[in-house]
Amino acid sequence: MIKNYRSYQKTKEVYFSGESVFPLGLILIASAITYGLFYFFGMGIALFFNVIISWCSYFYVYYYGKSSIGITFDFLKGVFLILALLIFVDYGVYTLVVYQKTGVFNSLYFKLWTSILFGIPTLYYVFQYSSYYFSEWRMATNYLKVSLKIHHDRELLTHIDTIQFVSISKRTMSNIKLEKAPCFYSERELGKMEDNSTRNYYLEKSVFSDTIHLPFGTDHLFMSWYSIVEDKYYDIELPFPFYKMILEREKYPTNVSGILRGKKTKRLNLQIHANGGIKLFNSDTVLINHLDSIPTSITEEVRNEKIKRHRYSHEYYSEPKAFSSLIEKIKASGGIEERFLIQNKLVPWSMTISGLEGKNYLEISDVSFNEYETEKETLELSMLRFLPKKIEIVYRGDYLYRWLILRINTQKLYQYIQKLTEENEENPILFDLAFQNSPKITDLKFTITANEKSIVFPGWEIQIDKVRKESMDDHLLDKNEDQTKRTLLKEAWAFVGNKQYDLAQEKCDAILAIDPRYGYAYFLESRLVWYKQGFEACYAKRDYFIAKTKHEPSALAHIYNNYGCLLDQELRYEESILYFEKAIESYPKEGLYVCNLAEIYCKLRDAEKALELGKKAEKLGYESETLNAILVSEGTHDFTLFEERK
Repeated sequence: MIKNYRSYQKTKEVYFSGESVFPLGLILIASAITYGLFYFFGMGIALFFNVIISWCSYFYVYYYGKSSIGITFDFLKGVFLILALLIFVDYGVYTLVVYQKTGVFNSLYFKLWTSILFGIPTLYYVFQYSSYYFSEWRMATNYLKVSLKIHHDRELLTHIDTIQFVSISKRTMSNIKLEKAPCFYSERELGKMEDNSTRNYYLEKSVFSDTIHLPFGTDHLFMSWYSIVEDKYYDIELPFPFYKMILEREKYPTNVSGILRGKKTKRLNLQIHANGGIKLFNSDTVLINHLDSIPTSITEEVRNEKIKRHRYSHEYYSEPKAFSSLIEKIKASGGIEERFLIQNKLVPWSMTISGLEGKNYLEISDVSFNEYETEKETLELSMLRFLPKKIEIVYRGDYLYRWLILRINTQKLYQYIQKLTEENEENPILFDLAFQNSPKITDLKFTITANEKSIVFPGWEIQIDKVRKESMDDHLLDKNEDQTKRTLLKEAWAFVGNKQYDLAQEKCDAILAIDPRYGYAYFLESRLVWYKQGFEACYAKRDYFIAKTKHEPSALAHIYNNYGCLLDQELRYEESILYFEKAIESYPKEGLYVCNLAEIYCKLRDAEKALELGKKAEKLGYESETLNAILVSEGTHDFTLFEERK
């Protein structure tokens, strides 16, 4: 029925390539040589040259890779066409030579030649670009971009023939191209895989996961598949509620016009269940919840062919005997039915998490294929939720570190819950995750509490991204060190305020023991030298403190400003100017240094310069009584009458 329906077609982008530029370059070179031959030797030689290069060039192209090199009519036709093209291009050469030798110039023919020579390629590319943009616009206005994931229970072995979203009224359909079924690995094959990450990738792999293009106004979903475990074939047609989807304008790529980017919607999840059940949903709503379907009869030959094609997607189970044993094992286990029950059951649970440093949030994938982000504190509230299947822990640092994945055996988890609650589904459940996290080891104690009883749950697995964890640990270490340094620095300045300089020096030494490159510790030390030993001792060590803070512009600016202030107090105004200028150069955003320099110019009776610097400090957002005095007096305030300590 849907064979003659149109689907989204990716338009091939138009662009200039080396493949088109190269032959044009060869034609121009040939024309340049023809010009020289025609000018010096005449038309006959020039024409003979064009015949030779037409023959040789097409001979190479036509006979490349062929064993037979007999002259054919098709070959001669190709040579003639190339020769005709070269002669047409050479008309411009002919016109130029005639004009140079006789002074005669036929402008009408030359304009006609120019129009054809440049007009045809121009029109060709105009047509190509117009066709490209028209096609892109048509696709963007007729199809909706959406990510689609198709799931079914790993043991519900299924051969899918067709899944298409169709607009019957517009005779358009989606562009879903199904590949072979995911491989069902045996326990031995899974055990041989290089690590848990690889094993989990194959265990969690979807049947299909890709971006598709859904027709606007989609009104039906067509599906046909053979459920091998059930030995049933389903061929269904379901109404599709397109109006329920929330559409938004595609934002990317930003270098493409919005009208060509089209629209998109949230990811669709399609679940295939036993008995022909279908559930289609996104994060906003359930679009289709079809509980069961009536099987369609197929011939034994068709059935065997589908089983055969499905077996070829496996490795160990590609053999008929092994595959039959697998089917019988799956049927006897009852696992499909139990997992289906768990997928559709809401449980009143909450979760507490301890032992994690820093700010972490969670990305949870539950048994019903919902995915959501949440803070740890949000999970402490008991609510009806689907059981968590996978929890990713993301650390908020200088960027987001996805460093830990916790996978939970939900079948085992549900069995433990049933025991604790004595199958009373209204009893609230508490999951307590106590992490033991250090640079060397990350471990977990997973406790389930319900009905005033607790039990340690063993059915989980942790996967650590070692590189990201190391980066996270380094960031946490730096962050903790920074906090420690700031705390010690604050305590040290409190001691300075109380004139307890020896205690302040101890704090300063403690900071430098943590980080010998911490610039503000050297600023503190320079002030302590001045407080304890006086101006001369501090001034003698200026080069030392400047060298120690040159890697940290703001701290270096503090050092320069400090020495400017000390020289100011010594009434050495001219010498202080250099240090204040260096402070401004090191950290130009700080208005304090500009204001201090303005004050120096006031003391030097340079009102114009003082006012200019005062206005600059004001623009930087700096405020102080000193700055107000400079601005109000327009740079004439006499600070020498009352020295204001900085």
